[in-house]
Amino acid sequence: MSKFSDIVAVLYKENKKYINKRTMQGSALMIALCMLSTVAYVESPDKATRSVDLEPASTAGAIYAVSNIELSAQQDLVAASDVTVVSATTDQVEPDQNDIYDQWADKVMADVDEYLYIRAEADSSSEAIGKLRAGDVATLVDVFDGWYEVESGNAHGFVSADYCITGIEAYEHALDVCDSYATTDVAGLRIRSEASEDAKILTVVPQGTDLTVNTDAEEIDGWVSVTYDGKTGFVKADYVQVDMATGEAITLEEEAAAIAAAEEAKAAAAAAAEQAKQEAAAKAASNQTVIASADDITLLAAIIQIESGSEIYEGQVAVGAVVMNRVYSGSYANSVSGVIFQRGQFATSRMSAVIAKGPKASCIQAAQEAMAGSDPTGGLTHFRRAGSKEGLVIGNHVFY
Repeated sequence: MSKFSDIVAVLYKENKKYINKRTMQGSALMIALCMLSTVAYVESPDKATRSVDLEPASTAGAIYAVSNIELSAQQDLVAASDVTVVSATTDQVEPDQNDIYDQWADKVMADVDEYLYIRAEADSSSEAIGKLRAGDVATLVDVFDGWYEVESGNAHGFVSADYCITGIEAYEHALDVCDSYATTDVAGLRIRSEASEDAKILTVVPQGTDLTVNTDAEEIDGWVSVTYDGKTGFVKADYVQVDMATGEAITLEEEAAAIAAAEEAKAAAAAAAEQAKQEAAAKAASNQTVIASADDITLLAAIIQIESGSEIYEGQVAVGAVVMNRVYSGSYANSVSGVIFQRGQFATSRMSAVIAKGPKASCIQAAQEAMAGSDPTGGLTHFRRAGSKEGLVIGNHVFY
């Protein structure tokens, strides 16, 4: 019996991956009870009579075996606590293959580029009722000769087994074709420019935010590469839960409704754009009408107000004089409106609004003086903000 604990330990070592905690504990208890209740046969010296006594055997081996089993179970449970369903980087513990198999044992994916038809019956000539698209996952209901009965989303029907994969193979396929996302487990998660706590903070995201995982990025221990709001960086792996973004099948009715909704939205957007275009054209036409109805004094007063309405009066006259100097120079249009509306010369976007409301009295007076020949600039044809160029400074403008 002294070797019994060694036998128990060996059996456990060889078979522990097939033993769950409850079975293991039960087995350990049975072993201990058997060892504690060993039957001892006592034979008399003359061998004439035999008696059977129940004696407690040595418990040391049983206690040692049970203790080792319990200790190993605790270690296994601690290791299992770090398991995640999907891992984005090698620093996250890979899920046990048996757990993945259990989760994906009844899963089906279409091994196609676009989609696989889901049919009403297990027959290639049967009516198509839906599509199992690349990246969609279905649940296996039953297996027929060359066909799988599946459910996914609102679709329930049959798909050709020749174009499908199941179980672990489907899981590995999902890792390749489906995007991964990381959900933040903490409030105020920092996304850093590099995989370091000393790196620059690109942005901070609230708890529950979904971040796109960059599965092609170089794997760095303890960090996950993510993209959020156009920014690519790194987050601590301890603070996110990484999952796959798998899809569901779509029925043909749902697809038709989605197409119709998209077309309706497209038509609505086109109608809104056309209406905005017409309104802009109408506004422009209205502005042109307002501007066309204004005389030269009003036009000149309006541009003086736009360009120098807050300047001293001499500065307002000077701006009007620049316009008139251009009219008389021969190098520009020979009319007030032609000079004012020459592309890229004056800020005319508010002209119609100023004219409709009426220019300020000081600007009208400055326009009248400029048209009458008053010229504080002495014949200059340009101006800009003072300090940007050498020239004659009047108020906040330099004339040259």
